[in-house]
Amino acid sequence: MLIIAAVLLVPLVVAVTGAELVHEFRSNRAVRAEIDRSYETRSQIQSVFSLLQDAETGQRGYVITGDERYLQPYDNATRELDRQMQTLAGRFEGRPEQAADFARLSALAGRKLQLMKASIEARETEGLEAGMAVVATGRGKIVMDDLRVIVTRMTAVEAEALDAYARTAASRTTRTEGLVGFLFLALIAAIGAAAFLIWRYMRTRHRMLSEISATAARQRAIFDSAIDGIITLNPSGSIESVNAAAVRMFGHDPAALNRRDVSLLLDIAPDGDGGFLERLGASQGALEGGLVRQMTARRKDGETFPVDVALGAMTLPTGVHMVAIVRDISERRRMEQLKDEFVSTVSHELRTPLTSIAGSLGLLAGGAAGVLPEKAARLIQIAQANSQRLVRLINDILDIEKIESGNLRLEMAPLDLRDIARRSVEGVHGYAGQLGVALTLSDGEPVRVRGDADRLIQVATNLLSNALKFSPRGGEVRVTVDPETRIARLSVVDEGPGIPEAFRARIFSKFAQADGSDTRVKGGTGLGLAIAREIAERHGGRLWFESAEGHGATFHLDLPLLAEAPSPVETQGPRLLIVEDDADAAEVLREMLEGDGFAADVASTAREALTAARTGVYSALLVDLQLPDADGIGLIRALRARPATRALPVVVVSADTSRGKARGRTLEVVDWLEKPFDQDRLRQAVAAVYQRNTDQRPRVLHVDDDRDILEVTASVLGTSADVTPAESLAEARAVLAGLRPDLVILDLGLPDGSGLELLADLGDEKGRTIPVIVYSAQDMDGSVADRVEAVLTKSRTSLAGLARTVRRLTDSRGDN
Repeated sequence: MLIIAAVLLVPLVVAVTGAELVHEFRSNRAVRAEIDRSYETRSQIQSVFSLLQDAETGQRGYVITGDERYLQPYDNATRELDRQMQTLAGRFEGRPEQAADFARLSALAGRKLQLMKASIEARETEGLEAGMAVVATGRGKIVMDDLRVIVTRMTAVEAEALDAYARTAASRTTRTEGLVGFLFLALIAAIGAAAFLIWRYMRTRHRMLSEISATAARQRAIFDSAIDGIITLNPSGSIESVNAAAVRMFGHDPAALNRRDVSLLLDIAPDGDGGFLERLGASQGALEGGLVRQMTARRKDGETFPVDVALGAMTLPTGVHMVAIVRDISERRRMEQLKDEFVSTVSHELRTPLTSIAGSLGLLAGGAAGVLPEKAARLIQIAQANSQRLVRLINDILDIEKIESGNLRLEMAPLDLRDIARRSVEGVHGYAGQLGVALTLSDGEPVRVRGDADRLIQVATNLLSNALKFSPRGGEVRVTVDPETRIARLSVVDEGPGIPEAFRARIFSKFAQADGSDTRVKGGTGLGLAIAREIAERHGGRLWFESAEGHGATFHLDLPLLAEAPSPVETQGPRLLIVEDDADAAEVLREMLEGDGFAADVASTAREALTAARTGVYSALLVDLQLPDADGIGLIRALRARPATRALPVVVVSADTSRGKARGRTLEVVDWLEKPFDQDRLRQAVAAVYQRNTDQRPRVLHVDDDRDILEVTASVLGTSADVTPAESLAEARAVLAGLRPDLVILDLGLPDGSGLELLADLGDEKGRTIPVIVYSAQDMDGSVADRVEAVLTKSRTSLAGLARTVRRLTDSRGDN
């Protein structure tokens, strides 16, 4: 920016300097003109006085001699005097400083002429004495003296005026010289500044290029020294570069991989079936936060091995490319297998003998071998307590491992949460007696929830054990079970010391203890609450607490309340599956759908939904995006990944569909409904599904001059539509004469004209127009874009993408 300013300043300074010099030259010319004018004016004034002197000389010569030859200078002077006076009058016009003197000069000149004329006339008529008498009066001399004074003064005024003008011009010249000097200095400064800025720019540019070169070298070193394989891809999935680790990992020469499709290395759909992300089943937005997938890789010799692939976006001037970081996880898989085997060994080889040990000690403590001496009974009691502690430790560690590996399975079934509380209280009743703490359970009606009974008992037992452990002897632990609005709440209230403020943020962390001494004094591993919270969340619930230091603590287990299932209603319509973990919302949906003649079942988890969908008895799914064991978008992707459920219609009914749309825009969804949903809109979406199952197959007219495209497209759409091919405009018009299709797929470049010419033939007498998909290699004129439903480019849109667009438009044909 500074360089541009300096470059612009140079011509500006030159222009201003030139303008000032031109003005100075003009000023000099004006000074010279003023000098000439002043000189001529002063000469003119002197000329008038000289003419009067000449006339006086001639007049006196004639008076003295009477010789008429002396009258010739007199006559010449008087004639010239009139002309000179007129010239002076023009020069003094508009000059008030000389007006009075000029008038006086004119009057005196006239007076002098009259006196000279009178003396001449006296000489002519009366002789020498009369003429001399007139001259002797001295009046002529007085007039001439006055004229001399006037002429001298007018000449002085002219000289003073010229001097003042010259001083002004000199001052202006001085200013001009100063300004020009300043401008030239500014010009030199601007040129110097520009030179400095250019130098600095070149130095900065050189430094930046050096830094870029160094950065590129560092990145290349990182790229080549990374132990993970790094592959850069273009949007279509072609390989652009690989690092040394990738070369070692896959065994291919880098040159052989250049511009090859990544399916050569990774187990994804081959090139030609859409872009890389589409083949991967991901959207462009998925790369914003990074995308990690476990895939199967393939070496040059054909050997396959498991890999983790981390994908990220790489924005370049040519568009958004991708970076794939590939890590061989063969060793990790082997270690996981070893860990699984170890866990299996621990489960069997430790749990089994511990169970025998704890059981035997319990029998001894119960008197199965007779009455034990007091010291022996005490030792048996210690051994039994520690064996049970070891059992709990092993169970907790195994549970944590299952949770972290995703292998914690829940056997979900309807149950009574109050019965869970009762069984849990019975299980710790003996422990409460040992601690001298009273344990009470409130009475009430059954509270129905859906869950895994054993796991919920584990949660409740953990809460009760903690409450008993931290309650003072003689204290009380109260257990209540109450149905709240849409939830069932199990609460455990103790009278212990409360939870310290500093410990509350990490109370649900693994191995968390309020004080390191708690492990020794109170016992426990610090895993119980972490496991309990994970189980609660897997049930779609929440585990939380309230506490004030010194006043005990209350832990709450909230689970979705299960409404009583209504008696089944016989219906004749398609059977729908409602995937919703909120019992009330599921019940509302089921009642509405069954009232409209549809059969409906409810699945509260993604796992249940997948299992039910595979049975093939459902015509569509209504899916909530927030499920206890999975994301609704993940459920839809899982459905689309399986051939048996790929075409199953899905209607999303969720509290937040905006983020779901952003992540699932590549998925086929009949409609996205946000809670509280519009019932009429839901009915329309379900009706579209019903129509898909009951109406005749949609009829599609495909107009394209390429027979291979016609055959392949007909094969792709053959399971969902009846396709009629046409290779020209004439054939298409012949088909339209006897058939009104539900949709037209139109190529633009046809042998007998442009495909757009067919648009005029797609209306009817009622003003209805057949939907059109332009599927062509040519670009379409934007002015007719509003006359078609979709514009797809052959080189950019796969046949699978075309099929999805066809299904979307034909599914909604009944609404038109």
